[in-house]
Amino acid sequence: MTNAISPVDRRATRSHAADWIELKVLESEIGSFRSSQYVSALSWDSGSDDDDDGFDDDREVAEFGGDPEIMDGEFDDLLERATDEIRWRQEVLGDLYPFELSLSRRGWVLRLRQELRNRSEIRLARTVYVACLLLSAARHDRIPGVDRALFAVKPVADAFQRIVFLISPALLGGPSFWIAFPRPEGDDYGPALQRLTSVLGSGLLRSRKPPSQTSNKDGGVDVITWRPFADGRSNVLVSYGQVASGKRWRDKSVKNKLKSHFLKWFEEHPSGHYIPAMYIPHLMHEDLRVGKKGTWDELLQDDAHTLEMLLGVVIDRIRMTLFVPDVLRLRGEWDPAVALELREITKWVSRARRALRGS
Repeated sequence: MTNAISPVDRRATRSHAADWIELKVLESEIGSFRSSQYVSALSWDSGSDDDDDGFDDDREVAEFGGDPEIMDGEFDDLLERATDEIRWRQEVLGDLYPFELSLSRRGWVLRLRQELRNRSEIRLARTVYVACLLLSAARHDRIPGVDRALFAVKPVADAFQRIVFLISPALLGGPSFWIAFPRPEGDDYGPALQRLTSVLGSGLLRSRKPPSQTSNKDGGVDVITWRPFADGRSNVLVSYGQVASGKRWRDKSVKNKLKSHFLKWFEEHPSGHYIPAMYIPHLMHEDLRVGKKGTWDELLQDDAHTLEMLLGVVIDRIRMTLFVPDVLRLRGEWDPAVALELREITKWVSRARRALRGS
């Protein structure tokens, strides 16, 4: 067994704890992780100055609930929160969730689900989930013992850009346009905006580049998606999106630079109204902790409302996974652009999983 994953953190939120457990499943040669192993990891993290590991072999393999000495009240609470989070993810995603939680009287086991080769939308949705899980772990420094070249900032950002470009059409059910730097076409910002107005059918660029924007590469907007109508009119539904794979995504908003760095290039704006969006590989509630007052569900709903007011609609790992079947229905698995992105994402995930297992 490798030590690719950071030790368990007893102070982790329920979302981060569930992520850690899912990573341990991916790291495992047999593709599973048990509640007893999580309890053992928590016991180890509690610290011990003894020469031994702080617990005997029977405790290390005992199932949760089998021996009351394994846990105290704190461990019980930590395990319950992580279990609730995993159960919630499985309930929301259903067959799209790449793991399967099996419960028994003595505890649980989380296993990696087998691929369904005849159900491409399920297989590919699970791949997107695992990719986002690994990307999030990399940005949170949870996998220090793996190939740094594979999980450095740029490769992680590039991989996440591919995922966003793939799934973003499902937001409004129409085309999407990648405007962030670097662009696949390799063009400068002005020509890229000209291409955008052409395919969007709306907007008129200024006759010359704004003097203050000489070093502007993407204007703070990463991906644009819209819903056209059969009448061909330029009155369409538009979304401007920010892509953030790092930990400080709550501090970023596409609205921050939209007027000063993006719309400033236009004599006639592409749209007067728009839907701001934020795309993240994490879960939008990743850093939440419920206090002494209120419930978890109340906290989730209130924070989600706050995020909408600050950032617009947040497309996190759960929603991206749910988008995959929609994208395949919209564009088809064999659309050249879709096929390319899926191939590259799948390739990156395979390399990342091998690195995680040390093979």
